[in-house]
Amino acid sequence: MIRIDVTELKRGALRMRHASRRALGGLALRAAEHLAEEAELRTPIDTGLLRGSWSAAETGPLSAEARNRVHYASFVEFDTRHWISKNIVPGRRFMRDAMEEAETSLPGMAETHVRELIGEVFR
Repeated sequence: MIRIDVTELKRGALRMRHASRRALGGLALRAAEHLAEEAELRTPIDTGLLRGSWSAAETGPLSAEARNRVHYASFVEFDTRHWISKNIVPGRRFMRDAMEEAETSLPGMAETHVRELIGEVFR
C-alpha cells in the first residue's frame, strides 16, 4: 500500500485562497508604482515640480493608479495652445511612452509576483 499525505498541500491551498485577493491587489499596486517610476524618468524638467509629483496608490481591493498631482501634466503630455501667443506647443508624450514600457514589463512583473506569493504561501 502506498500512502500519500497531502495535508501540507491542503494547508497551502487554504493560505493561497486567502492570499490571492491580497496578491492581486499587490500586483496592481506594483504595476502602478512601476508606471509612476517610468513616467517620472520620462517627464521633462522645467522647475522639477511635474517630475517630482508622481505617486502610486491603491484605488480599491484589486486596483491601483499612477498619479500626478500637478494640474498641468496633461498640457505637457498633449499638444496645447499657448494662452498668450496662441501658438501650438507640441506635447512631450512622456506618459504614453511610460505606459508602453510598463505594458511590455507587466507579464514578467506578474510572473515574478506570483512566484513570490507561491514561495510565501508554501514555506
